[in-house]
Amino acid sequence: MLCHGSQRGASRDECSCAWAADGPRFPAWCLGCPNTPVGLREAARRLTDSLAADAEQVIVSCLEFLPPHPPEAVSILADAGLNRVVIAPYLLGNGKHATLEMEEVLEDIASKSPGVELRLADGLGADIRIAELVRERISALPQAVREPADGGPVGILLVKAGTQTRYDDCLWLKELGGWVERDLGHGYAVEVAQSHYGDPTMEHAAAELVGQRGVSSIICVPYVFFPGMILRRNVLGTMRQLQEAYPDVVMSVAPPLGVDDRLVAVASDRVREAQTRVS
Repeated sequence: MLCHGSQRGASRDECSCAWAADGPRFPAWCLGCPNTPVGLREAARRLTDSLAADAEQVIVSCLEFLPPHPPEAVSILADAGLNRVVIAPYLLGNGKHATLEMEEVLEDIASKSPGVELRLADGLGADIRIAELVRERISALPQAVREPADGGPVGILLVKAGTQTRYDDCLWLKELGGWVERDLGHGYAVEVAQSHYGDPTMEHAAAELVGQRGVSSIICVPYVFFPGMILRRNVLGTMRQLQEAYPDVVMSVAPPLGVDDRLVAVASDRVREAQTRVS
């Protein structure tokens, strides 16, 4: 289970609920999101249960910050007598980590564990189950936020962690946003964006929602797993700038994705697909 690592996110100041905090008091809808180390351990536990009949062992490995890193993780599995390993990227996007760096990771693993057969699963990508989870995160907010009294359309700004456009064209994210808008129904408009680095930007998406789609309020949905620096600095930081640019538009921020059985189910399917794929 290959993940992004982070040692941040233990403070609610780095989560969505900080947007609606009143001094030391956080909103009642706060989900108490885990930080990255805690969240990944729980996701791995659920993935182990889900793959009970199809995998002998699941181990979490992070590309950065948190050990064990991929070569060490595969060595642990090899030392346990396992000679075929599925690398399952528990990643939401198709950026540099999932493309260029993944090739380097596989080469590094192969050089250090030459006797292990490696299979690379697809990342989570666009999946209707994740679109359902996004809608659930929106529903965590108070009804007055989801259904404003003025009756105007509500804009949904779905924001993934940023990567350079040359690594991820975000077409999968646009597809996911289309599913979310379809299922939310009348009165909602969805635009997608990246938190930083590449297109589409949060500024562009907000301009589309306000200028072209006529929304009177915007709910930002951070398309990230856990609280941390990206959510605090890039997502909430840009939301503050957008609030200044559009003072008459009410802006809210939904919780991040966190740990959820639907994410684990998608990851399980990706692993099984890799296991049955003909080399």
